[in-house]
Amino acid sequence: MSATTKSLFAGLLTSTFALVACQTTSTKSTPSPASPSSASAPVLQSVTMRTNVPTGNGIVMSVVPDFHFVAPNGNAIVLRRELVDTNGAIAQTQINSETINIHAEAQKKGAVLSGGWRCGVAQYYVTLRAYIMDSDGNRSNSIEYTIHCNGG
Repeated sequence: MSATTKSLFAGLLTSTFALVACQTTSTKSTPSPASPSSASAPVLQSVTMRTNVPTGNGIVMSVVPDFHFVAPNGNAIVLRRELVDTNGAIAQTQINSETINIHAEAQKKGAVLSGGWRCGVAQYYVTLRAYIMDSDGNRSNSIEYTIHCNGG
């Protein structure tokens, strides 16, 4: 049996509109792609979104997903992202993984890794799947989230 939690975040940007939806799935039975690969695997708890975030160098990030996670062994090393669906001109090769450089003790207590997405001027949506890998090869549960840019 699985429980699904859906959250919807919306923000009005200075020149663009981004609507962001997150879906998290947790499975309470046998491990599947939606659940951690072992009891010591990292757990991706949620994804929250911030919009219209200045980066400090004059660039404004349309959407900044914040990935909240716990790594029981403190050895999470990479956040992987996979393209699930889009109606825009986006390919998997444009979707980057992100190295996790967060101290082990912080990972054990719960940490946040922030990403970023610039919408540009095109109207589209993109659905991504994110999960975390640790240095022991364990994979966390997956979370899918959708970014709607400029009404897409």
